[in-house]
Amino acid sequence: MGPVTFQPRVLAALSAAICALFAASLLLTGAGGRGETGLAFGANSYSRSAVGHLVFHDLLQELGHRTVRSEGQPLAMLGRNGVLILAEPSGSLADEESRNKLMTAGTILLVLPKWNVRPSRRQGDWIEAAELVPTLRAQAVFDAAVGGGTIVRAAPPASYRKAAAIADPSFRGEVQLIKGSKLTPLIAAPDGILLGEWRQGDRRIWVLADPDPIENHAIAKGGNAAFARDMIAALQAGRGGALVFDETIHGFRRPPPNLLKFLFEFPLNLVLVQMMAAVALLLWSAMGRFGAPQALPRPLESGRYALIANAGSLLDHAGHHAAILRRYVAMMLHDAGQALRAPPGLAGAALTAWISRAADARGIDTKPLEGLEPGGAGSRNLTSLLATAQALYRWRKDLPNGTSRRLDHH
Repeated sequence: MGPVTFQPRVLAALSAAICALFAASLLLTGAGGRGETGLAFGANSYSRSAVGHLVFHDLLQELGHRTVRSEGQPLAMLGRNGVLILAEPSGSLADEESRNKLMTAGTILLVLPKWNVRPSRRQGDWIEAAELVPTLRAQAVFDAAVGGGTIVRAAPPASYRKAAAIADPSFRGEVQLIKGSKLTPLIAAPDGILLGEWRQGDRRIWVLADPDPIENHAIAKGGNAAFARDMIAALQAGRGGALVFDETIHGFRRPPPNLLKFLFEFPLNLVLVQMMAAVALLLWSAMGRFGAPQALPRPLESGRYALIANAGSLLDHAGHHAAILRRYVAMMLHDAGQALRAPPGLAGAALTAWISRAADARGIDTKPLEGLEPGGAGSRNLTSLLATAQALYRWRKDLPNGTSRRLDHH
């Protein structure tokens, strides 16, 4: 069994940490911010301030309408029979993008702006004060969408002329109205139109001149909630499409998808942490294997040939080649003496001379024995010693046979 990279307790702790991060990323996936650039206290469907439309949005949801907040490409969200809600645009709707919305959407509810507000210093999504905007601002929005009329302000009327089954709204203070326009009045007062319709082919634009009845501060007062309900019901006429609150007109825009950026934002940054942890664990577990692989020891072979080869390698590594050859020559002479039954005790030159006489008497060539002492066994020249040892080895092989001059045939 190989070495264990992590102890069981360490491995269990790392696994628990990774599982916890993964679970947190799943649970908190929908908790990230919108990356908004609009004003949290302004006149939009996210705002809880007095001039916001959050209550209007939530009321429509509770009534069973399908509401959508758009922070990019609202026209793509309309679908069939959808209503585009442009509630109190921050600009004049004179830019190319806004003109495209006005010319493309089949049904539009346009709510004209009325209030300028200052944010609260105690709570950022509330307002501290509100004042009426100049009528020129509401006029610019109306002219970009419909044109041909004048924005006026008057005292709340005692009654309304209505061309649709919509409850009467309630006002405190001046009412903002449209006078002398080409709108078809749906709800009108003696001084102008509160809610009117403009048609061009299959396109319809409903214009609500005063936003107070649908803003947070007044929608729960008097008959304003019923007014908001009836207005949307009459606008949809039973077709039941989506109600798309266009929040791009208030500065809320989602940036285009950027995977690299998303990895550094919550909650995907938890996934990035998991990826980095996994890479770190992989590197940690493989750290012992970095670099060139270690050479395995050469396996030991069995048998006499392997033993001889290993012994030769050891002798060669020691470097005493001359001494070994001289020792080999001496052993060959001693072996030859035993084979010829030399008297005991002879050694060196005396043994060589005796072997030479005995071999000559048997008719065996003695030439390999002639130069042993001068240039053979006593020499330090490795080439000479090796030649002598080889010649003596072949001579010793012929010695038992007594065959003369077989040396030259080996």
